[in-house]
Amino acid sequence: MTHSLVLIGGLGFVGRNILDALAADPAFAGMTPFVVDDLSNACPGHEALAVARHVGPYQDAAALAAIDAAAPGPRSFVFLAGETRVAESKDRPLDFIAANISEPAKFVMEAVRKGDHFILISTAGALFDGTFEVTVDAPYCPKNFYGASKAAEEMVLEKLVELRGGRFSVVRLTNVFGVHSDRKKSAIHAFTRAAIEGSAVTINGDGQQSRDFVFSRDVGRGIATQANRARLGQPVNRVNMLGSGVSTTLWDVVHAIEAATGRPLRYTQIAAEDLIRTEPRDVIASPRDVAVLLGDAITPFAEGIRATHDYYHAAA
Repeated sequence: MTHSLVLIGGLGFVGRNILDALAADPAFAGMTPFVVDDLSNACPGHEALAVARHVGPYQDAAALAAIDAAAPGPRSFVFLAGETRVAESKDRPLDFIAANISEPAKFVMEAVRKGDHFILISTAGALFDGTFEVTVDAPYCPKNFYGASKAAEEMVLEKLVELRGGRFSVVRLTNVFGVHSDRKKSAIHAFTRAAIEGSAVTINGDGQQSRDFVFSRDVGRGIATQANRARLGQPVNRVNMLGSGVSTTLWDVVHAIEAATGRPLRYTQIAAEDLIRTEPRDVIASPRDVAVLLGDAITPFAEGIRATHDYYHAAA
């Protein structure tokens, strides 16, 4: 019997990489994807994908009916929906509460059935203040409201899934970059597009702030691995991490993009003190923790940057 994998928000950046992983690896052949997406953040080219889907908000009754019809069981959920823009969370906190807590909680109560496995896709960096290596058992200490909303989401959804008789796990992502990132506005993607176009970018702060950047295809494979282990009845950790286990500065990002394009990146540098105060200074995930889902098959940063550049260059 095949196992249904319901991807909520499955046509966006991370969802598309999960679909690629499912199609590319025979080990995942036992999972049949079903996508629910309102197309508000869908990647270009989704129309041509041969995947069963429901187009519309996941909160609607029509989406719930479509899930039950297409994925009667056994099934797992991968929940990718929600607000993610750190800088906007301080200006729209109630929107983040609705998108990252209230609406997902209602969905769990209406959609999850006994025996379902619910995988929440969360954040690694924003849950912590950037002063230590991030591990799966580190206590929450978010530096911004986005991180606080995700911490609350993890705790609330876990208990609701348990109330519904399901199993819960969370996969925390560090800073994801790579293919299918057409709608992303984060530094790597903005800088890569600017390098190809010959336009200028802005460097915030001193450029020495660092992040754990993980290539999107690794993330797709890691999430699919978590779902597949649950399908097979293998042990799965309640909290999981997907990252590279390496911290890379913003200047290192600039240099890697310049190497990929073969020309200097034009930029201006500003203090951006208000923004910098809301963000962790450094993010690095525990190499031991990221190896649980990725093993030692982690794409080197420079290789991922070249692949990202080639992806944008082909579309230019």
